Amino acid sequence: MALIGSLRFGARALALKAMSSASQETIERRQQIRLRRLVRNAKQSSPYLAEKYADIDPETVTLADLPTSNKGEVMENFDRWLTVGDVKRDEVEKFFEDESNLGKLFLDKYVVSHTSGSTGQSLLLVKSPDDFELNFALQAARGHAASLDLKEIVTRFTERVRLAAVTLKPGFYPSGTAFTYMPAGVRNFIDVKQLSLTDDDLFAQLAEFKPTHLTTYASILHQLARGIEAGELDLGGELEQVVNISEKLMSEPRKHYEKLFGAPVLDDYGMGECLFLTCACMTTGGMHVNADWAILEVVDDDYQPVAPGERGTKVLLTNLANHIQPFIRYEVNDIVVMATEPCECGVSLPLIAEIEGRSSDILYAIRDGELKPFHPAVVETALGGVSSVREYQIQQDVPEKLVVRVEPIESASINTDEVREAILATLREDGLDSIEVTVEVADKLVPDDDGSKFKRIVTNVEPPS
Repeated sequence: MALIGSLRFGARALALKAMSSASQETIERRQQIRLRRLVRNAKQSSPYLAEKYADIDPETVTLADLPTSNKGEVMENFDRWLTVGDVKRDEVEKFFEDESNLGKLFLDKYVVSHTSGSTGQSLLLVKSPDDFELNFALQAARGHAASLDLKEIVTRFTERVRLAAVTLKPGFYPSGTAFTYMPAGVRNFIDVKQLSLTDDDLFAQLAEFKPTHLTTYASILHQLARGIEAGELDLGGELEQVVNISEKLMSEPRKHYEKLFGAPVLDDYGMGECLFLTCACMTTGGMHVNADWAILEVVDDDYQPVAPGERGTKVLLTNLANHIQPFIRYEVNDIVVMATEPCECGVSLPLIAEIEGRSSDILYAIRDGELKPFHPAVVETALGGVSSVREYQIQQDVPEKLVVRVEPIESASINTDEVREAILATLREDGLDSIEVTVEVADKLVPDDDGSKFKRIVTNVEPPS
């Protein structure tokens, strides 16, 4: 059975590879077929969505015909939103209370996880194990530094990828489940070592494993880099690629790490609602949306599409694979910019040029006598041009004053006056002349001890009503 599963996985990865260079019309046609199938199943099997889509014809529906949705709506109607009747919210929450359930299927059928709730309410997620085969097949086909072909598939039967997945801590969160519930058929190709930043012997385990591939958050990548710089960590010299997930990595640390790790450092943009949303572009450093299996709309505050090259205020996600918990035009407060030109790599899939963070990460300034928000990207642009900065944190306790903490790369020296002037210059260009800036050098900027992601933006200003 494992061999059959492996053969199916290899064939699926090769088919996905071929689809990535298909014409845009072919990809959109495949997308439309899957969208209508998703809506049809939602109307038939989800009590809540049957009511919401009462006037929608699944056989003729287009994306624009469908209303948007959000986390609050999903959680308020959790039991009725699902297309299966045997999953109940209170039972899922009880399942999470027992840490020994980690790695087990809920009701022996479903993979369940939950988001951290860092932006408010936590979201409970329900998926099929089959979704994870798709996730790994897409990564193998489209997110790999080496081009996938039949020879590569055959080689991996005897020389498996050694993937080290380093997360913040063990738990039922989405990025952790991707590796915990890897299908058996995938394991003939990929040997996974799942580790956490909280492991006392993290460096020793990595050194023994000698990964060919490394997947982790930017804040953990910094920690591993510090270990290599200090001579405390040796990864074995066999790395083929490093993938940064979930957190922003500035350009200068990326260049430094590519030399330090001896491998390309790529980005993936995903979320618990759709882990397989993108794959890294090896040519541009951007991220291709897996548009045959997911739809990403970049929109403004009024949910109207913004043009490529322009910054949206949120995105709408449609996951075409998850028929158990449908996410259709689902609102996520991420600021995304799509590329203006077709990608030079030859892949037909849409290309994300930049992800600027969450629209909820907001700073404040007084303009025309009123307290008004502005996005930290104004400050981050200046910091991105400072070659010696590894990590940063922007804190605002009162309006009109910012404290910017910067950590140098390795033994670099940071001139705080130069950094401050660079920040003030970008603020002036945006009409924010009145803001005072203090720059401090920190030995190390790391996530909190509670295991949450590193907070680059700390705002303690009460937002205006």
